[in-house]
Amino acid sequence: MLSRMAATRENVQAKESSERESHLAGVQKLKEGFESLREKQAGSGFGTESDGDVAAIDWDFWAAVVADYATIARTKPSELTRAVQNGLPPPLRGTIWQLMGASKSPLLEEIYASLLAEASPHEKGIRRDLSRTSFAKNASEEALFNVIKAYSLWDPEVGYIQGMAFITVPLLLCMREEEAFGLLVALMRSYALRDLYLPEMPGLHIKLYQFDRILEDTLPSVYVHLARQGVLSSMYASQWFLTFFAYKFPLPMVLRIFDIVVAEGLEAILRFGIALMRRNADAIMQLDFDALLHFLKDRLFDVYLDGEQTVQHKAGLLSRTQSSTEPVYRVNEFVADAYSVKILPATLKKYETEYSELHRVERERIEEVENLRTANGQLTLQIRRLEASMATLNREHIEVANEMVQGKVELAKLRDENEDMKAELEQLRQEVAAQPNELESKYKAEMDQIMQRNLEIMNMNQTLEDQIASLEKQLVETKVTLATTNDAHESLKGKWNDIKKVFDVAL
Repeated sequence: MLSRMAATRENVQAKESSERESHLAGVQKLKEGFESLREKQAGSGFGTESDGDVAAIDWDFWAAVVADYATIARTKPSELTRAVQNGLPPPLRGTIWQLMGASKSPLLEEIYASLLAEASPHEKGIRRDLSRTSFAKNASEEALFNVIKAYSLWDPEVGYIQGMAFITVPLLLCMREEEAFGLLVALMRSYALRDLYLPEMPGLHIKLYQFDRILEDTLPSVYVHLARQGVLSSMYASQWFLTFFAYKFPLPMVLRIFDIVVAEGLEAILRFGIALMRRNADAIMQLDFDALLHFLKDRLFDVYLDGEQTVQHKAGLLSRTQSSTEPVYRVNEFVADAYSVKILPATLKKYETEYSELHRVERERIEEVENLRTANGQLTLQIRRLEASMATLNREHIEVANEMVQGKVELAKLRDENEDMKAELEQLRQEVAAQPNELESKYKAEMDQIMQRNLEIMNMNQTLEDQIASLEKQLVETKVTLATTNDAHESLKGKWNDIKKVFDVAL
């Protein structure tokens, strides 16, 4: 309890100044509410020994707790532990829960009001689950919907998980919905309950491992029997941690479990789980897989059933005029059994470290397997490619072989043609050898004709050269005559100009 109180104080100190101020204001409101309830009780006599099944409330003690919870926890830890173990007074349960969890915050309540005006993507799922969850009928369905919807908006990473309804119902039975939202946020954040609700549920896996290790240490025969039957703790204990046993357990037991969880932390669930297994050890040892799993899920708490009594009030939450025929469970005995289970924080830390190491090794193994699978896939692909290449080479080999056969056929054909051409060439050589003289005479006659024609052409060229020389001489003479004529023309032209000038002067 002191450890839980220290953790809660550290969480409060780590908040921003505005949140701390809001927390202090919330504590003051809780104190005012307690004093108001105390004054009302003093005038009505509620909470006395004559109040039926509700035990008398030690108002002075609880007033001291409300006034300074930290001091009472430090100075009177045994007395406070016994008070929590005996069950918080139902009228004060909501106040004490909020005080221990440091959840009362006017600022958070304002945020809650604003969240109600927003739409959540989980609304349909919440409505659907609430309509088929019998446990939800203990509280206002609309208030339950509002709190869960608001949290799904407050913490989008977690969003909504069906088990939230079982956590929220006991809160709503003991306080207003905005206060229930505040305590739900505190349980999720400060108590690390949200680690159990995250997508991969890391917190749940750690709690289940711790439970297995404690069960192995405290009840080795039960642990071995479960292992031999193939019953894993995740098959039956997951709902214990996700719902604080509210999934199947009766409400009076759940409220007492909440008292201790809020006071001491989620580790208390481990003690309740081990207590149940210890009390039912003999029955567990007699069952095989199917019957064993059914027993662990649905009948484990029947060992605390007291069939001779009836419930007049559900943990003080029903009015005096209401009654029920539901069986009574020996809740005090259940709680006492849980407190008889000793679990040291160092042991839990040790098991958490073990789990982290095992998880790391398993994660590395999985990564190695994935790498091997990837490499195997790549090798398989490479083999397929090589097989395809081999098939292609085989086809090419067949084509080359066919071409070689065709080449051999073609070569034989060419050899035959070559032989024919050799025979034809030999025949031509014989014909050429038989006609050399005839060709020589014919060649000589043709040469004579060519030489005669060449002589004629040379004579014609000489005649043309003579004619060209004569024409060139005539051209030179003509140019001289033309130059003389041009000089005479220029002379006559000059004389004419002189005569024209004289004639112009005479006029």
